[in-house]
Amino acid sequence: MDLNIASLKAAGAFIAAPQKKEVSWHSNGKPQKATVYVLQESFISLTQRWDAQDRGGDLAAQRIASCITDKDGVPVFTVEDVVGGPETGHGPLCAELAIVLLAAIGDVNKVPEGTLEKKSNPRKSSGTSLPSSSAPRSRKRSKE
Repeated sequence: MDLNIASLKAAGAFIAAPQKKEVSWHSNGKPQKATVYVLQESFISLTQRWDAQDRGGDLAAQRIASCITDKDGVPVFTVEDVVGGPETGHGPLCAELAIVLLAAIGDVNKVPEGTLEKKSNPRKSSGTSLPSSSAPRSRKRSKE
């Protein structure tokens, strides 16, 4: 494929509509379920997160706020909604819900296994094993 806008559009290289995901967590000891829509991360969401990091912002909250949307792609949360406070009238999201939302975001944005080229070969065993020892290994450098 020649790299150009038309071929990238055809290959799906630009973010698509949000993906529907079901999430589950517990609140007050009871299981909760919700349907969320997860927007694939984009160049813009990455640069916004870098900017937030430079300003000392909360990167996880920024990620949730930029990726969790309604079915039309409109964000459900602001960063302030995620971290809570007096201006929002509520506290921060519970950890379990934050974790399942981040997991859903990770699932939508994961790189399929085998897509990236491996840079190193795994070590091969010589077929022998070293005796186990509780003594610490020497930190002396070997002479070359």
